[in-house]
Amino acid sequence: MSDAANKILEQLQAQNDLRMEAANDIAQAVAALVEAEQHLEQAKAGVKQSFAAALKKGWTQAELNKIGSPTRRRPRKKTNGTSTSDES
Repeated sequence: MSDAANKILEQLQAQNDLRMEAANDIAQAVAALVEAEQHLEQAKAGVKQSFAAALKKGWTQAELNKIGSPTRRRPRKKTNGTSTSDES
């Protein structure tokens, strides 16, 4: 193979190596996300079980609602302080 062909192949291999590095980073990030979601689901189940056990031990739903029932807590949406209805 000629030097010119080898040089082209080396350049293409270097570009492909960079692309594969990026693909590997994406794969690792997705795997970490999947693992975190699994942990979150386990934690949610634990909270739900704890609240159910508290009810069985004499706590009332109203009392538990004051500290935050797992089914009633929702993350708040971030707002930028303006709404579209305010704009003219």
